[in-house]
Amino acid sequence: MPRLADGGARTDPRFGAGLLSVQDAARCLALPPRTFRRWAVSHDGQPLIHVLPAERPQARVPFIALAEAHVLTALRQAGLRIAKARPALKALQREFGRDYVLAARELATDGIDLLWDFSRNIPGDGEPLMVAGTNQLVFREIVAGYLKYLTWADDGYPRMLRLAAFEPADVVVDIDRAFGQPIFAETRVRVSDVAAMVNAGENPHEVALEYEVTDDDVWAATRVLLGKAA
Repeated sequence: MPRLADGGARTDPRFGAGLLSVQDAARCLALPPRTFRRWAVSHDGQPLIHVLPAERPQARVPFIALAEAHVLTALRQAGLRIAKARPALKALQREFGRDYVLAARELATDGIDLLWDFSRNIPGDGEPLMVAGTNQLVFREIVAGYLKYLTWADDGYPRMLRLAAFEPADVVVDIDRAFGQPIFAETRVRVSDVAAMVNAGENPHEVALEYEVTDDDVWAATRVLLGKAA
């Protein structure tokens, strides 16, 4: 159950419905699977991203964990040392009163500046939380760019994520469409179905005609999910 801004809790498929395996989720974010797994490991009862219990290996990644990993990718790109960021993120949890602070809309407002401040002030083991030479403006611009891929619900948590790894194809994850599987936004065709047909030996152009997507969409699906060009 997510802890919301008002302290209440409710059942929500964004938090409790497993959508993807760790391997597939990592592919969709252009991350090494080992990085995704490391972020999901709990330290003192607090993982960076919230996957489902290990007894569900085929679909451990709910929508919220995918969104959290997307934001962590932005923070790492902006210069934050993710391995040392847990104290700063705990401080943000206390500040906002939310367990899933990485996926909270507040991060897009004052949270980025707060995280910057925490990263400069929280004591560590001698290694800074921020890469040397990173300035606040660059940090904010990079993270803000990633946050634009999220569409927010009224409760302050995201409801849809555009997957940058598939660009220029427009691929989204929306818990209310296709059971939360990555789809092409315009046609609602599941990306995995397109990739599976190519993987089975079908001609990529024929696959595009079959699913009424573009050749570029087919190329994006095979590049990200299969690791090869169509």
